[in-house]
Amino acid sequence: MLSVFNSKTSIIIGCVAFILLQMLILSFAAADWELVTQLPTERVNFATAVVDNKVYLIGGSLNEDVRALPPIVPGPFGLSTVDEYDPQTNRWRRRADMPTPRHGMRSAVVDGIIYVFGGYNAKDNKIWNMKLIRHVEAYNPKTNRWIKKGNMPVSRIGFDLGVIAGRVYLIGGSTGVGAEHEVAMSRVDVYNPATDMWGKAPDMPTRRDPDNVAVVNNSLYVIGGWPPAAAGRQILTVIEAYDPINHQWEKKQDMLAAKFGFSTIVIGDEIYLIGGVPGLHIPRQYLATVDVYHPRTETWRDIPSLPVPMRPFGAVAVNGKIYVFGGVGEGWEFFPDVLVFDTGFRAVEATGKLLTRWGGVKGEPKN
Repeated sequence: MLSVFNSKTSIIIGCVAFILLQMLILSFAAADWELVTQLPTERVNFATAVVDNKVYLIGGSLNEDVRALPPIVPGPFGLSTVDEYDPQTNRWRRRADMPTPRHGMRSAVVDGIIYVFGGYNAKDNKIWNMKLIRHVEAYNPKTNRWIKKGNMPVSRIGFDLGVIAGRVYLIGGSTGVGAEHEVAMSRVDVYNPATDMWGKAPDMPTRRDPDNVAVVNNSLYVIGGWPPAAAGRQILTVIEAYDPINHQWEKKQDMLAAKFGFSTIVIGDEIYLIGGVPGLHIPRQYLATVDVYHPRTETWRDIPSLPVPMRPFGAVAVNGKIYVFGGVGEGWEFFPDVLVFDTGFRAVEATGKLLTRWGGVKGEPKN
């Protein structure tokens, strides 16, 4: 009798576990983007950084100053504004202004300190008055203070960067603004925050303004971008990976399709390419798709698309969630929305050894 009772109990527990598992899989498969807040400052081309699960939006330019379309060169360029967003409370607060107002810079985080590199600014709409900035400035969120660091070795724009083992790798970029001044580089400079010193790494095989750089398993992946102006303004689909231990570059399979202006974030061992522009068509077209690249297998998948096609201004990952901060769409329409998508991935904590959510059984999202 007891064995029968145990048998029935096991069947019931098994059924309940199966139902819960199916519900969990369906909840992941049905996941979609959620609008959680809006940008406190309507600006574009700012830098983003994450420290202690808080997101920092740095610099950029006011949307009202740059919304004019070519052939008019808009301006002025350059803000000092720093906004902090707390995903847990869904609240914003202003922080200390960056010392140098700038637009189009890049940021990196090392040991809880945010480092801001390069960019440019201008007080009017004359392209010849745009000034490239070599400044490196460091922000400590705990003290809310900025410190000046050693300048970049060369002025550059359109570069990107990645952090490995406490060092910041600045990759590619151009030497000037405007087609007649742009000379895309293959140069790779390495910054050591601990010593405030610069070094060099082997040149990237493909000279370009990289659209995005991502770090997975201590390798840098340079994805897409633009070749030198003299080579024609064709969007690149090239993916190249750099191994800083062996100091070697390796060519990977190309992107699925040419596009630029997308944002990238890394969750787990995968790189997410969010939104962007599929070509040089006039009027300009925009994408809502999110492509997910697995570097080890060089395979692709996708997750649910953004609510609207856009070129995102910034994207970050916090606790397995993707946050997209504003963007621009067809007709230079400004989107101030902050969107979030939960991938279901949770890193294993050293103390608990259990995932907050069971990422291993998440359903494959479909568009």
